[in-house]
Amino acid sequence: MPRTAPPAPSYGAALSYEAAAQVCATAARTLLVPRVSSATVLGTGPAVAAHLAALVREVPGLGNITVHPGPARWPHPEAAALAAAQGTVLVTAASRDRALLGADLVVLAGPTLPVDRALLSPSAVVIQAPPTAA
Repeated sequence: MPRTAPPAPSYGAALSYEAAAQVCATAARTLLVPRVSSATVLGTGPAVAAHLAALVREVPGLGNITVHPGPARWPHPEAAALAAAQGTVLVTAASRDRALLGADLVVLAGPTLPVDRALLSPSAVVIQAPPTAA
């Protein structure tokens, strides 16, 4: 009787929020033009906090990071301290379009609608975060 390999784990089941955020930050650092100044993270929950921490740590030159929708208890004290130490301002935007306006980097930290590239900077990079284990 032939043996078959067990099914491979799904891509999302293998990644934590932190691992997915690290993948996105590495991609951003590789794809962005030098002197990127603004990033937008679209999403909610623990994925947003993980992406904020990874972006601040791994992507040099971020002047500000905008989050939409704004999470409860924003910003988390650890994220705020890390951002302040790096000189990065954390803000929330009341609307999705406002969050995207002029962004150099957009991280889609969860399921979301398509991004209107007309709102972004001309050389903007949009990254869809890999699925995460809940």
